[in-house]
Amino acid sequence: MSDTILRPIPKINGFSLQRPRLWFLFTFIALLLAVSLFFVWSRIQVVNLAYDISSLEGRMRGMQQETQRLRLEAASLRSLARIERFAVSELGLRLPAPDQVVIVD
Repeated sequence: MSDTILRPIPKINGFSLQRPRLWFLFTFIALLLAVSLFFVWSRIQVVNLAYDISSLEGRMRGMQQETQRLRLEAASLRSLARIERFAVSELGLRLPAPDQVVIVD
């Protein structure tokens, strides 16, 4: 049995057969796998970032609309006609009589 294990590699017509170098093949496959995994991971990151950007752009549009709505509301609340109407109807205020006006020098 030990003769079969230690037997030299036969030569045929001056051409000798060699044992395959599997470490080279395994190294190549491992390198190819690592590059492929890196490519897939980077593409997944790009897709996730695109979803995040899209989501944030949607939020930004919503906040811009909210800002416009609040500016319009603030402008309507600052209206002098509305303030006067509110003062008369809700607070019971009225314009002063001419004898109530005192001019200070």
